[in-house]
Parts: sequence; structure tokens; C-alpha cells
Amino acid sequence: MASLLTSAQKKTLQNVFTNVHDTFARDIHVFVEKRITTRPSVTSYNPLYGKSKDTSQVSGKTVLTKFTFKARIFHENDQGENVLDGNGQLNLKSSDGRVRIKVDENAYEKIKICSRIEVDDILYVVDSDAKSVGPFSATFFMLYLKREN
Repeated sequence: MASLLTSAQKKTLQNVFTNVHDTFARDIHVFVEKRITTRPSVTSYNPLYGKSKDTSQVSGKTVLTKFTFKARIFHENDQGENVLDGNGQLNLKSSDGRVRIKVDENAYEKIKICSRIEVDDILYVVDSDAKSVGPFSATFFMLYLKREN
């Protein structure tokens, strides 16, 4: 099927959208948790049971890694408030705190495995599946986040 735009025109338009993203994007911080396990260096280690004959346990710790990416951020206008605890104090309120972000492919790969995202010094968690955005190919990904309470 014939195209109304040449490949050079498509590339020019794609560069325009990339420039818009670079112009209006702000920093977000993506936190990825990774569990590091250390196994004993004994040759009689049994991986099925996770210990060796001398009953030393496999030890592990969680390392939190922070990545910084650029994203276009949109705070929704209608931010409702809900009562947290109806039986306790009645004046406690919590904002729904939904945010829409658009990120590039590198950021999206880390967001798929992240535990939290910091936007404007507030922690959020991913609240939707990603939607690919772009006029000719999936250049950016749009996600919704909700505030972590």
C-alpha cells in the first residue's frame, strides 16, 4: 500500500516527537530490588535442600538499586480523597494520587522489574499495563502509577 509520507518525512516527524520528549521530560527514579544469595564454598553443598552437610544456611540480602530516567509526567486533575480508617480517626484523608508517565524503551525495561518509582519526591507503584505510543513505531510507553501509601 502506498504511503502518504516518505521515509525521510517519517524520520523527521519521529525526531520531532523525540525532541518534544527531551524538552518536557523530567527526572524520575526507578528502584529495582535484587536479592543476592551467597552459598557456602563447601564442596558438599546440596542445592536441592539449600545447605551443606555442616548445616550452614544459604544467606542472602536484598539490594535496592536506583536508576534515573527521563519521563513526561502528567498529574490527573481529579485527585479524589478517601477516608483511611472509618472506625478510628475520622479526619484522616489520603489522596488517590494517580500519575501518568511516558518513558522511552530503556526506562520501560527497568520499570517492568521495578518495585517503586519516585516522581517529584513521592513514591509510586505501577498501576497499569504499558501502552506503546508512537506515530510509526512503539517509541514511547505510557503507564499509570498510583501513590504508595
